[in-house]
Amino acid sequence: MDITRKLASQVFERLGVNGVYPTTIEGLKLYASETDVPTMPIVLQPTICFVLQGQKRITSGQQSYVYNSGSYLINSVTRPVEASVFDVSESHPYLGLSLTVDQQTVGQLMMEMTQWQKDKPHPQQDVLTQSTPLTESITHILYRLLSTLNNAMDQQILSASICRELYYEVLKGPCGGLLRNSVINHAGANRIAPVVHYIEQHFEQDLDIQSIAGVAGMSASTLHEHFKQVTTVSPMQYVKSLRLHKARSMLSSGFKIAEVCYGVGYSSPSQFSREFKRFFGFTPSEAKNLTASME
Repeated sequence: MDITRKLASQVFERLGVNGVYPTTIEGLKLYASETDVPTMPIVLQPTICFVLQGQKRITSGQQSYVYNSGSYLINSVTRPVEASVFDVSESHPYLGLSLTVDQQTVGQLMMEMTQWQKDKPHPQQDVLTQSTPLTESITHILYRLLSTLNNAMDQQILSASICRELYYEVLKGPCGGLLRNSVINHAGANRIAPVVHYIEQHFEQDLDIQSIAGVAGMSASTLHEHFKQVTTVSPMQYVKSLRLHKARSMLSSGFKIAEVCYGVGYSSPSQFSREFKRFFGFTPSEAKNLTASME
């Protein structure tokens, strides 16, 4: 049995049939599904994502990324996307895992690597998310990381250093710039990453293009152009998308519609309902009823 199949078996042994399973290692989650998962909106955190069986598609605007057991996905900033899982059956369930980026650890590694890479320019990353081929060394690191879940002492002593080794391998890879993007402000997509972070932290406030451009240190027209090149949507479309995805999450968690409306930054319930329906195809009330019927 090759290492990828061993890793898939390792995940399968820990999971139920379907669902998301947080582990006792901070930031590490496991996933399983016996059926295809139709396209649904999610908010993707700065994360490294792996698929061990089946295939997964992440879509943002006109950009789409498919990854499977031969590749992995790096996402550098929090962003609303659409996700789906396919090529799955009861005998071949979807199995995956994700690790939320520890920016402190990545930042420390970047400083340590500087003396070795000072004469080596980093390739510019013009996107916020990208899939890239999975290497054998990363697969072995994942296997060792999951193995620490079998022993509390191993986990306590080894898991942090194994995660650090994983970040190191990713930083050395062709999409390592995306990991650097999640920590510092470079050219290209890195100029937009801090703007996305700002919107994420303030989306419920009364934001407009001028205030966001001021934070970015750009003119409104320059910000609009660069932001759309990277994310495929305008800054204000991004604000609206993040608000509505957050609203749907709050509704599914049991919040009242009025609480959600004002909580995500809308001052008019009628405008909130109108934009929610236009975006998702159903009203906030229908979203609550759908959630209730699934419980």
